[in-house]
Amino acid sequence: MLFQCFVIVPLLFGIFYLYSKYKLSYWQRRGVQVPVSSNLIFGNFTDTLTFKKPPGKVLQDIYESVNSEPYVGFYIFHKPILMIRDLKLIKQIMVKDFDIFSNRRFGGDYEIDSVGLINLLSIHQPGWKYLRSKMTPSLSGLKLKRMVPLMTNCTIPLVDFIERTKINDDGWKEFELKEISSRYTTDIISSIAFGISTNSFDEKNDEFWRAGQRILTGFKRGIVFLIFFFIPNLIGFVKPFCTEPADFFRKVFWNSMNSREKLGTKRGDLIDSFLTLKNGEQSSDFKFEDDNLLGQALSFYIAGLEAVSSAIAFSLYELSRHTEYQSQLFEEIKIHLDNEELTLESINKMELLDQVVNETLRLYPPLPMIDRIASKNYKLPGTDLIIEKNTPIYVSINGTNRDPRYFNNPDEFNPLRSKSAMQEISSSSLAFGLGPRSCIGQRIGQIMTKVAIITILKKYKLSHKTKDDNLFSSINVFTTAADGVHVQFKNRKD
Repeated sequence: MLFQCFVIVPLLFGIFYLYSKYKLSYWQRRGVQVPVSSNLIFGNFTDTLTFKKPPGKVLQDIYESVNSEPYVGFYIFHKPILMIRDLKLIKQIMVKDFDIFSNRRFGGDYEIDSVGLINLLSIHQPGWKYLRSKMTPSLSGLKLKRMVPLMTNCTIPLVDFIERTKINDDGWKEFELKEISSRYTTDIISSIAFGISTNSFDEKNDEFWRAGQRILTGFKRGIVFLIFFFIPNLIGFVKPFCTEPADFFRKVFWNSMNSREKLGTKRGDLIDSFLTLKNGEQSSDFKFEDDNLLGQALSFYIAGLEAVSSAIAFSLYELSRHTEYQSQLFEEIKIHLDNEELTLESINKMELLDQVVNETLRLYPPLPMIDRIASKNYKLPGTDLIIEKNTPIYVSINGTNRDPRYFNNPDEFNPLRSKSAMQEISSSSLAFGLGPRSCIGQRIGQIMTKVAIITILKKYKLSHKTKDDNLFSSINVFTTAADGVHVQFKNRKD
């Protein structure tokens, strides 16, 4: 028996070694450059799968592992994935050849969980195209204009909370920006997407915010999102953990829908649009009913909460570090407001504010990668490479946005970059995606971000508190500071 073990164990190890080496030679056999080393088990994702580095940083490292190559191959476990490094090829795939790359890898084929996966974030064709066409009018310019007063109402609890906070010995008030911005964002989304008023800054009324934190934070949720984005074939194992947090939102959503429908009132929010879709003509590609409707509101909350709260936190963080831009932006805000009501028109006039938000998104994209999957064999233009059907395609937003080929001093926060530097990439530096499948909530997300920055900056000075090395959380798919984003406020009147 002992002799058999001595024979069988090395044999099995040898078979596994040869199998792994063959699987991890996929790109080399096609003439594609790969990072120097690949782990026999984890491929090139060892540091993420062992929680040493966040996936955004690992993808950036892979991007920077080659110099002038238009693409680089890598592996998550033994799955071959191609990262596109050339902007022309990125645009070719995401825009011109969208019909081949219209589906995301995120969520895989698990559309059985309608709350989590049948929405614009993950649904596949042909359902995606129909759903997008129906949801787009819900966020038209006119409707966004009507939502701005709902957003400004949510700044009242934010300012009250700041005012109540005690001053430290230096005469400043210190805040962890990600938390207060997530509470503010929760109040807006609960108002716009769920039709209810909340005050997440009041411990007696922050149940909605706490429910959102159960979805987005914690070690278990970090693993769930890691699987959703990078190992979708394992979703079946974590599915029981995916639907449970939705019970709270299901109750709130349908209470609001039923109440609004019964009263027949209109508020100018997404609930009005959801009722129109629910009572309109249905398609076999997608039916606006039951959890299919809830899924749209919930995806708006999940994506919006993380993206907007991060954009607010890091924008204020950079303004606290660069007082020259903070002063210039304060003057711009004074010029365009000057005791007048905050409107969409006045927000759109603030050019420096727009540049500050875009530069923040360049350096701190909330979701640091774009993923697509080939629906058929595809010859990459200008190369001899054939991308085989079902091969995942990734774009490292961190890698592209910090590439000196596209930006001078790419690690520097400079909202006054020349516009020519930004023309190579979309105005938000890929943070909202590219092409037909770019984020539908880009405009509303930026408005929510700008309303918060205007509200805070017109009333308070900011001082830098967070350490400059600001390490990112290794268990979070999204761009999140491990120890928070700490900034000090002082009332301008003081």
